[in-house]
Amino acid sequence: MKTFHKKIKKENLYKEYVQIINGLLQLSFREAEVFSLLLKLNDELANLIADTGDILSTDIRRIVMRETRISKTNLVKYINALSAKNIIVRGANHKWHINETFVPRTIGDINEIVFVLDTD
Repeated sequence: MKTFHKKIKKENLYKEYVQIINGLLQLSFREAEVFSLLLKLNDELANLIADTGDILSTDIRRIVMRETRISKTNLVKYINALSAKNIIVRGANHKWHINETFVPRTIGDINEIVFVLDTD
């Protein structure tokens, strides 16, 4: 098995992660930007998100709009695109969360992604 290593700064983790998996996801620049910020907020604001149970709460949306400098209308468009690709999903409680398939697993300072490519 081939293993590729890349050393990155912690603050760039989610941007790098989304950039790596974007070959499969085919997100636009802005969709990728919103997704990476949602991943970051999901990690950094876990307590706030746990309280509301919603990654797309009003507070989180405001942070995303402020950090990315996008309008509410455009944010809705990007959220719809992420939802259409099952990256963000509604749970049984009708609250939004990031699909666990796309949340990176961290062990210490290591984040590992495994791709399995089946050929015919």
